[in-house]
Amino acid sequence: MCEDPQLATADWWYTLRIPAQPWMIGIVRNALRLALGRHGRHDLADTACLLATELVTNGVVHAKSPVTVHLSCRSRTLHVAVHDTGSKAPARRSAGAGDESGRGLALIDSCATAWGVAPAAHGGGKAVWFTLA
Repeated sequence: MCEDPQLATADWWYTLRIPAQPWMIGIVRNALRLALGRHGRHDLADTACLLATELVTNGVVHAKSPVTVHLSCRSRTLHVAVHDTGSKAPARRSAGAGDESGRGLALIDSCATAWGVAPAAHGGGKAVWFTLA
């Protein structure tokens, strides 16, 4: 039984939980690519994996938290939500030419159909989500 109403009404959905270990980020990326391929959404795989990787990295590195990734598709719209236990909402930063970080939210803003931040439905933390159509 699914507790999340967004997932309960989806055509298909997957949930993946990882510990706060940077090496797990690649596993998330591979799992998303496999799930999208299984459902014939190869067209969204590159963008979805890139954006999800940004959000998972933020949860692992900044919130230092285990991360739960919810991937769902309804009416051909992909919804990806990344939950962590951090209470601080992500903030857009101005990255300089030589900076190695600080571009994640700008990337999500430019590639996603929509995105946002919501308090976690259960317990503390937040969910940062995006959609791709």
